[in-house]
Amino acid sequence: MQLLFTVYALMIALGSGFLGALLGLGGGVIMVPLMVFLLGVPIHIASGASIVAVVATSSASASVYVRDEVTNMRLGMFLELATTLGALTGASFVAMAAESLLKTVFGLSLIYASTVMWYQLRNNRRSWVNKPNDWLAERLSLGGSYYDEARGEKISYGVTRTLNTFGVSYVAGIISGLLGIGGGGIKVPAMNVVSSVPMKVAVATSNFMIGVTAAASALVYIRHGFCDGFVTAPVVLGTLVGSYIGARVTGRLRGVFLKRVFVAVLLLLGLRMIASGVGF
Repeated sequence: MQLLFTVYALMIALGSGFLGALLGLGGGVIMVPLMVFLLGVPIHIASGASIVAVVATSSASASVYVRDEVTNMRLGMFLELATTLGALTGASFVAMAAESLLKTVFGLSLIYASTVMWYQLRNNRRSWVNKPNDWLAERLSLGGSYYDEARGEKISYGVTRTLNTFGVSYVAGIISGLLGIGGGGIKVPAMNVVSSVPMKVAVATSNFMIGVTAAASALVYIRHGFCDGFVTAPVVLGTLVGSYIGARVTGRLRGVFLKRVFVAVLLLLGLRMIASGVGF
């Protein structure tokens, strides 16, 4: 029975790590609900395993994106100030939160992210809308460029409504600390829709940020005893392999396709998690 559990956890982590790196989610946003519903793991334990896996494996996908010069390092470090503070805030309340409340908040955050990105995709056939830097992004030199392998061209972009995205990043940090998901489900649409950053850059930058965000809240999970070694070990291994493969695949896909997959995955998981949280 223990061996079967380990195999299932490894498979879930492998798929979650792949999709997490592909979409800039860190894997936890997919892994946590699957472990809760398929393996019957309590959400606090599933979140604890997820947050440790995110810390251990974010470097696998982030290193690929940094090497390919897709990651916007300056933007990531700027937004991480807000995200880390939010993660500490959220993690400090995790022991007091009821499981039903966590599931409902988790589901609502996913529905929000999918709705925002679907709306933007419906009104524009590209994965982003190119706009110039706003005053803060111009002062901090947050705009950038990268070579899009799928399109075969170099793409330059600006960053707009920077302060709005900074505020959303704080909320993403709170959700990360509460749920152990890395916050990518909020940060990616914030960068892509609010700040008009290309989808691939948003995904790559989110992967870069996720490890730091998760590390800030992982210590709190460990202190409260929510990191079970039997659950965490296969999760870390599977996510490590999956996230590396996902990062290698992303460069060959178009941003619009990534966005459609992102919307579909978040919508399904969000609805399922809310239904569980309210007792259906």
